[in-house]
Amino acid sequence: MKIVINEKKEFQDTEIIINCRQLDEELIKIISSLKSLEEKVTGSLNGKIFVIDTLEIYYFESVNKKTFIYTEKEVYETHLRLYEIEERFKNSHFFRASKSTIINLSKIKIITPLFGGKVEAILENDEKLFVSRQYVKILKNKLDF
Repeated sequence: MKIVINEKKEFQDTEIIINCRQLDEELIKIISSLKSLEEKVTGSLNGKIFVIDTLEIYYFESVNKKTFIYTEKEVYETHLRLYEIEERFKNSHFFRASKSTIINLSKIKIITPLFGGKVEAILENDEKLFVSRQYVKILKNKLDF
């Protein structure tokens, strides 16, 4: 794959053009990832509704039938269910890590294999999350390790 970047002051907007022989799975993932960069979700905190850029999200977690959005400094509640979040971001930088957690891959700093097939993921904010055995293969495929 060849990447060409043309930077000129006279360009008004950023435009991405993909020239390919055939649209394959890798290109579909790239396109989905690019689209997800502009994706936003809403979450509530202290009675206010916030629009949150997905690049700011570290992970989503479901606790007692409520879903929370974790950013570097805040925790928001969202009306979305984990299965809805998983479907919405299935071809992006988010992945299901357990029955109750969806992690932003771009926020993972360290991955440590654990006894029993689990994996520990340490995020950029030094928070530790666990990836269940059944989801480790997905993580390995997404990160190519």
